[in-house]
Amino acid sequence: MRSKICTGVLPNVLVHHVAYSKNAPSSALSVRQRIVPPYYRRTMPAPPAMHKLQEEFPNAGDASGAGPRLYDYEQMGDMVRALPTIAEKIDFVNPYERPWTKFERTWHRPWHPDLMSPRKAWNVPSVPRYFDALNFYKYITKTRVVDGLDRWYEGLIPPTATFQAYLVESLIARFESNRTDNESERTEVLLRSVLDAAMITLARNIQRLQDCRISFNSRCESFWIRAGFMQMYEKKELDEDLPKVDHRYDPKFIGDDRRKLGELAFVLRDQLAAHVRCKQPLRPEAESFIQRCARDLYDSFLANLLLQLFPFSDVSELNAAVFDASVNVKEDVIYSPKVFNMWHDEEPLWQCPGFEPDSGDEDKYGLIALKDVSALNDLCVHWEVQGDEEVIVRKELLTATAVASLFSWLNGQAHSLGFTQYNDVEWPLVSQLVLSDGRDFFFAVAQLNTIAINIDVDGFVNDRSNVCYVEGPLRLYDRYDSAKGTYYYVTNDGSEVLGLNPRVMARILQMFIKK
Repeated sequence: MRSKICTGVLPNVLVHHVAYSKNAPSSALSVRQRIVPPYYRRTMPAPPAMHKLQEEFPNAGDASGAGPRLYDYEQMGDMVRALPTIAEKIDFVNPYERPWTKFERTWHRPWHPDLMSPRKAWNVPSVPRYFDALNFYKYITKTRVVDGLDRWYEGLIPPTATFQAYLVESLIARFESNRTDNESERTEVLLRSVLDAAMITLARNIQRLQDCRISFNSRCESFWIRAGFMQMYEKKELDEDLPKVDHRYDPKFIGDDRRKLGELAFVLRDQLAAHVRCKQPLRPEAESFIQRCARDLYDSFLANLLLQLFPFSDVSELNAAVFDASVNVKEDVIYSPKVFNMWHDEEPLWQCPGFEPDSGDEDKYGLIALKDVSALNDLCVHWEVQGDEEVIVRKELLTATAVASLFSWLNGQAHSLGFTQYNDVEWPLVSQLVLSDGRDFFFAVAQLNTIAINIDVDGFVNDRSNVCYVEGPLRLYDRYDSAKGTYYYVTNDGSEVLGLNPRVMARILQMFIKK
């Protein structure tokens, strides 16, 4: 009887298997949908067995927790791609958890499960509040820093004479104005005047600037999740050689997922004095990359390609390491955000790169932003840094500000285009930034290559890194003669010349006319 049943069932099984193997797609998605971890697998290693009957022999992914975590990540990506609107995608990946209401706290009883603290994002200051935060900012944004912008703007000779005439008027008005005593407000007014002067000088000859959108003091904020903070749970006793992690009884770290994955949420509510956005993507920079593409393919992807420092085909630049091999990231970079004067933010999180993603605004591509950093002057006085130390501190703080601001702005732009940390960007995004306290100017250009930095487990490979090119700070003027209303700057040889620093003015205009 048993042999007859097996004989009857086996052909049906083989038929179904052959039919499935012919119809099923051979993509990784179909394989992932068929291979599902057991429901009782957790995203953390299982506790050691206390008895022989409790011993299990799972695969490496289930034993370490990487398998279930990777499966959750891929499933989230599939769900995000299926959502129809940008606002729904952002809301779905939003890590914000509202606080418990008064009613929920009042009627909680001892026999009820404990009310777990809601997830709060770490608020990244608009200007760093710690004097040695550059490496930490580079880590939480996965951005490497490169000095120098000359090769990026090579060959561009802007009309600085006309621009200087408009700019001198704005500077004199700033010095003579008594409308406000707030240095930050006066600097913001100056930066807007710089923007207006640049537009008056260039817009008449550049159609792209005539069609762009200029925003002043608009809402610009972005949230993201950065993995790799599992060591926040590590504890090492005096008689132990290696630290241990107790996922069961250790409290959840602020900003982390309730599964204690070491994935912290961050938010930057930036304060930009002004920014310019374009409606159409700019032309790609790498001519060699265009020449390698067929003409019909180039026409098809041009509508989705932004100005880029280097294409995704340049693997050496795309996968360059953020830190040198000499830097021990775990011991020298990753600390609690409280060390850098970051505090948890209880406000709702959203992606707003100068406009609401569901507003229908067609100007989604950031060209240039201007930001006031006059707060650094007060911070340097508070830290009592002087001389060469002050020069180093200012350079690192300006670099950290540029890294965080550009990453946040580009991250918001990527989300407005439909990308999230669960479905990574498919082409590079580039924006420019000018930082100033009214006298010194700092320039930066960043390219966003990846935002999938919210998972760090075995099996997930993402070697991409973002990049930020910086230059400065450069002094616009060194002395102002109030009696004559003239400005003077000091050259490299120490001589004093009438006018404003032509290198600063040229760099500002180059950022506007760069294609």
